[in-house]
Amino acid sequence: MAKEKIPANRCEDLLEIARLVSWCMDREYLIKTCLDHINQRLDMRARCALMDGEELKIHCWVGKYECPINVIPIHKDSIVWKVVEDGIPVNLTETHQCEGYGHTLKEKVKIKAVIPLWYVDSVTQEERRVGALIVDSGKKGIPISDEDFEYLKLVGELIGGAIGKAELTEQLIESYKRKEIMVRETAHAFRNRLTAIGGFSRRMVELAKNTGLAKEAEMVYEEVQALEKQLERFEKYLGI
Repeated sequence: MAKEKIPANRCEDLLEIARLVSWCMDREYLIKTCLDHINQRLDMRARCALMDGEELKIHCWVGKYECPINVIPIHKDSIVWKVVEDGIPVNLTETHQCEGYGHTLKEKVKIKAVIPLWYVDSVTQEERRVGALIVDSGKKGIPISDEDFEYLKLVGELIGGAIGKAELTEQLIESYKRKEIMVRETAHAFRNRLTAIGGFSRRMVELAKNTGLAKEAEMVYEEVQALEKQLERFEKYLGI
């Protein structure tokens, strides 16, 4: 089946979100902005569920709900979990399509679209499923059209890509911190050993009666001083 054409005004939304994804490092702000676009453009409630260890939790939402949401785990038997596991977006245009599934919210929302969120790991090239975009029309009960469903799938791809970029950035920052700690510890250990060797060579110069030995000790001490200067330059370069 051919994809429905995306209306021009929704293409503008997608371009705006894509631009935001290209520079924004704040995952929370980006997801909230995407949900705001959906809420304003479709006049429907939207929420985002993200993986948290082995749980799938409602992470962000836009629109008025009659029951409290907070950050709660998605019911294991819900349609949302099935969509995340299958990796296939679903447009639930009929209420009976949700029959037999568990409900997370006390306010049972049946008419909605569920879009899995995923991205391709840049290192392993494996697909990682990280959550779901959930959209519903609330009490109005208006089904989501094919055009709107295509729009939502594209928004879901953008959110998934943004999450992937954010996770990669977090990994790079964590890797940098670990390497910085390692460099600091190495420089500290190296300096301690240089100090010990320098002190030992000075004592050798003071105690040596053999002029040849004293000269060799002075050479060792000069080498230690040269290494200390190199270490200082290295530390200055790293900003330690």
